[in-house]
Amino acid sequence: MDKDAPKGPATFSPGWFRELLAGRLSLGDTFWIGNYGTALFHQPLVVFLLILPVPKVVPAAVLALLALYELALARAVMLARPKVETPLGWKIVGVLLTLGFAALFGNFARSVLAM
Repeated sequence: MDKDAPKGPATFSPGWFRELLAGRLSLGDTFWIGNYGTALFHQPLVVFLLILPVPKVVPAAVLALLALYELALARAVMLARPKVETPLGWKIVGVLLTLGFAALFGNFARSVLAM
């Protein structure tokens, strides 16, 4: 590893999330870690909130916040630059998938409230 390479904030730290949502990380990091890396934390949280005896507004609020996060992440994916030459189609697919995740979380929040 290059000792002189600039270091960014530690992954999943508040500074890292600022960089992520501003679109300053690479396209791959923004899409893959932004969507699936963070899912390692929020998906177990959602499952626990759905099975624990808490008011249904609590998991619905978390899901609504996740929908807003995904919308912000879709913007970041649009702004992010790839590390290597990448066809524009991949960026479009990444934005569309991230918008789809936002729609799914939003719909899931609505469904939880309707239970």
